[in-house]
Amino acid sequence: METDFPINQINQRYNLTADKDLLYSYEELRRMDIDQQFIYTLLQTFADEKTFSEEAYQKFPLEIIIDYIHRTHRYYLDKKLLEIEQSIHILLKDYSDNHPLLHILNSFFNEYTSDLTSHIRAEEKHLLPYIKVLLKFEKEEADAEKYFAATKNYSLQLFIDSHQDTEKNLLKVRNAILNYQPPTTNQTPYRVLITQLQAFEKDLSIHALIEDKVLIPRALQLEKKLSKLFN
Repeated sequence: METDFPINQINQRYNLTADKDLLYSYEELRRMDIDQQFIYTLLQTFADEKTFSEEAYQKFPLEIIIDYIHRTHRYYLDKKLLEIEQSIHILLKDYSDNHPLLHILNSFFNEYTSDLTSHIRAEEKHLLPYIKVLLKFEKEEADAEKYFAATKNYSLQLFIDSHQDTEKNLLKVRNAILNYQPPTTNQTPYRVLITQLQAFEKDLSIHALIEDKVLIPRALQLEKKLSKLFN
């Protein structure tokens, strides 16, 4: 995996200039409406996933966490999945039509992409707007009517019950690909694809940590707090 993986992942989410290596001043990041400490905390997590702790993210408002989730979703749909798909097309040019890897890539990865896209769109349509309504009501920026409309047919428990481990599903795809050695003329595209999948797994794992260990627990606390006000 590339040595500048942490910086690349964060640069691309926040449209930061790669040649600055995240050495932005507080004023520069403030002008871009980006929290400097949040960027540095993310950088540490991406550099070593084992250093992740819920406490490190507790100091940041939920709005910053939600913004990160939004940016990650766009990054996946608009960039990473398309890059992997392109690598697959390049790799498959040297395989015969009946090669087993064709079925794995065309079936497994297409299915995975469809599932992940549906998962992301569901979060963008239901989960994140729901949490935003809770936040607005807590800050008295939304009335009770909007609160009841949001909570009538949706809850965080519904999201939890339907949640999937997307990084584990991607691991199955990568392991299946590793069972087949590429043609001698296609070693480089094969290695590129494996590296892309491995990097995407790590990215998804960190995304899941922030969502499952930070966003959802804090949103649950807020949901419970507001529910008590009406009960």
